[in-house]
Amino acid sequence: MEYHFISDLDAVVDTLRNSELDALSRVWREIKEELENSGEYKLFVNKLQREWAIETGIIERLYTWDRGVTEILIDQGIDAALIAHKSGISQQRAANVASIINDQKNIIEGLFAFVRGEQPLTHHYIRQLHAEFTAHQDTIDVQTSEGNLQTITLLKGEYKRYQNNPLRQDGSIYIYCPPEHVQQEMDNLLAWFVDKEETGEKPEVLSAFLHHRFTQIHPFQDGNGRVARALASLVFLKNGLFPLVIRDSERNEYIISLEKADAGDLKPLCDLFARNQKKSILSAISIEQSIQRPQQAEVILRSSLEKLKIHFQAEASRRDEVFKIAQHLQRMTDRQLEEYATIFNNEIKGIKKIPGVLSPLAHLHIEIFSNKNNDQNKRSYFRRQITEFASQIGYFANFDSYCSCSYLTIHSNNRFQCVISFHGLGPVHQGIMVATGFTLLRIPNEEKKGSDVLDPRLASAEIFQFNYLEPIPAIETRFAEWLNETLSVGFSEWHKVITRETMQ
Repeated sequence: MEYHFISDLDAVVDTLRNSELDALSRVWREIKEELENSGEYKLFVNKLQREWAIETGIIERLYTWDRGVTEILIDQGIDAALIAHKSGISQQRAANVASIINDQKNIIEGLFAFVRGEQPLTHHYIRQLHAEFTAHQDTIDVQTSEGNLQTITLLKGEYKRYQNNPLRQDGSIYIYCPPEHVQQEMDNLLAWFVDKEETGEKPEVLSAFLHHRFTQIHPFQDGNGRVARALASLVFLKNGLFPLVIRDSERNEYIISLEKADAGDLKPLCDLFARNQKKSILSAISIEQSIQRPQQAEVILRSSLEKLKIHFQAEASRRDEVFKIAQHLQRMTDRQLEEYATIFNNEIKGIKKIPGVLSPLAHLHIEIFSNKNNDQNKRSYFRRQITEFASQIGYFANFDSYCSCSYLTIHSNNRFQCVISFHGLGPVHQGIMVATGFTLLRIPNEEKKGSDVLDPRLASAEIFQFNYLEPIPAIETRFAEWLNETLSVGFSEWHKVITRETMQ
């Protein structure tokens, strides 16, 4: 194989841009100023920085442990004794790992400072990042021209002098930029990056482009992945967003997305980065309630009155537009559920005519219920399940302003329900709502003269976020895809239930 010189981003990038992230980012920027000086928000950012510092090394397999250890370190801080105790590695190794993570923590803090200084991205800054990443890494194994492995001193903050082409699992060799072309390739990359930054390219596209082209060059002898993720984070921070945290659970998707970008398709990497940012924004919005609790009553009162005089009526009217979107999406849901119910009940009529039909099928039918128009008396429906699922996913479910649901019930010996819920996100109504999908089983309880709820399960891998700034056609397209996937998971869960019943 030969090295293929990097190319500029294709002029046609509309398909790479993420309208959902664009709208959500604009909502976030409108409310960010209210949060960023609070202690809770600073704690949130500090924990996110720790997570970034830990995960960027795990991705490179500089150290490994289960997610539980990562969560403890995020919450309690980077400590060698804690690492040794929780991960089971030696004290000496734990001390080295703690030093590496703390180096990485200093780097992410430095990225925030770099953004505040509004400095341009340069060779010097990128080399400085590398030197900081490798402060506690002194050697690297390289392959000589004869094919032999040789341990050499790692050049910290200097571009590579030897080839660093990795051997893939299939036995092939991936060719990175030869050392003699690194300077020119980096010149091209920085020039293209500055040009796109000045023309206002969307951050998910710009970060994916910078990250991928940088990894194609692989300008340093080692540490390129960590520097690439720092550069991608820098793009998001410059746009008022959050560091790019690629978690170990996303490692396979991350690698596959990079390989697809090698083949010319940058969209999977853009989508991964956009989804990553969406999670961070929604988590930040969900901390607002705990921020406002400790404030003195007088401060809250004065602040609220000031907001009321200046912003409330106009802004509330804008943000309430999301309720109309929720009603529209619920109508879409109802139509889809009714279509499936019609197909289902027609098929059941034929099955029931079969002689000797199994008893569970004798009672089998399906019905639809929809709590339309945000009926205040019915906002408590499934509240406990929604709250528990929200906690698992990591967001605050708000039922104060809006909560409605549509659900499909399949009656057999028991009642299986597939629920789509629409409700607010964050303690304060900011014009952001979500839809979640889940299933549960209701078992008759004669003593209670009712039923017990068993086995509630999420049917949606991710919540569906929508807000008042995203164009409705874009929301419709995203929702139709999300709803189809969610109902498919829900019906798969019912298939397991009916299989158990027919075997009893």
